Amino acid sequence: MRVLVTGAAGLYGLHTLEELESQQYISRVYGLDDFSRGYPREEDFMARPWGQKVQIINQRFQEITVKELNSLDLNVVIHLAGYNSGRESMNTPEEYFFNNEYGTFQFMQTLLRTRNRPFFIYASTIEVYGESVYTPVDEKHPVNPANVYAVTKLSGEKHVMAVGTRCNYPVTALRFTNTFGENQNIYGYTPVVSAFIDRALRNEPLIIYGTGEQIRDFIYVKDAVRALSLCITRRKAVQGAVINIASGKLTSICDLAEKIKQLTESTSEIIRLPCEKGEQNGIPVDSRLASRILEWFPKYTLDEGLLRTICWFKSLSSI
Repeated sequence: MRVLVTGAAGLYGLHTLEELESQQYISRVYGLDDFSRGYPREEDFMARPWGQKVQIINQRFQEITVKELNSLDLNVVIHLAGYNSGRESMNTPEEYFFNNEYGTFQFMQTLLRTRNRPFFIYASTIEVYGESVYTPVDEKHPVNPANVYAVTKLSGEKHVMAVGTRCNYPVTALRFTNTFGENQNIYGYTPVVSAFIDRALRNEPLIIYGTGEQIRDFIYVKDAVRALSLCITRRKAVQGAVINIASGKLTSICDLAEKIKQLTESTSEIIRLPCEKGEQNGIPVDSRLASRILEWFPKYTLDEGLLRTICWFKSLSSI
């Protein structure tokens, strides 16, 4: 089994390479990334002593050709490359459109012309649902994305699923909840877990916007990428499906801040500021479909995932 992973240097990508490298049924893993997003320790990633199974390709996913894809003789493509900040997307909407939506469209059309037509796994997000009409939110829930990021992810998902339906191309999409872990971007528009850990280790104030009672469903990255791996082994069961991947446990931002303070033994003060415009509450997510057809469920508790992430942050030279 030969697999191409786009966005290989990112949060999901690094852990997906590690997951696939450990699987005996995988003979070759190609990690594709253009290293444009400034993830930590890029030099370490490139110099990492990957085993013989893994080959890193420095290239934009939108620019790879049919000829190049055919030369890789692929069975599976896992598409993780994408910009992923709702706040950033409202400031740079064109970049998000061209990378997430138009880029995915281009990539899908290129794959459609390949010899093998490899099974395509698309990483989407629960943010496509927007405000919940009912809870818990299952895959049949109406979609009403509330920012440019979520719109572009949904549009990319629709392009992929349309090709699957109209062209009989093997595809599936996983809608992930708030994923965190080692190798998460710590520059620019940082996710809340990264921001809190970074500041807590420096004993700097943890900033909460609004009341802090906003809830989130956090999932550790190794649990998330295991769902991707399971899609490969259960290809027939998931083909054509859209599947939620979530922990099923809700945590308030206040509780997250307190938990991270405790785990880091930080003296950080917790400061509340006015809620940012467009800030949404989290939604309870139904992931029973993943349990049923993927036999997937989280193995890591929130504390276990946070401790592993904190250890990684401590290892960064910037701390």
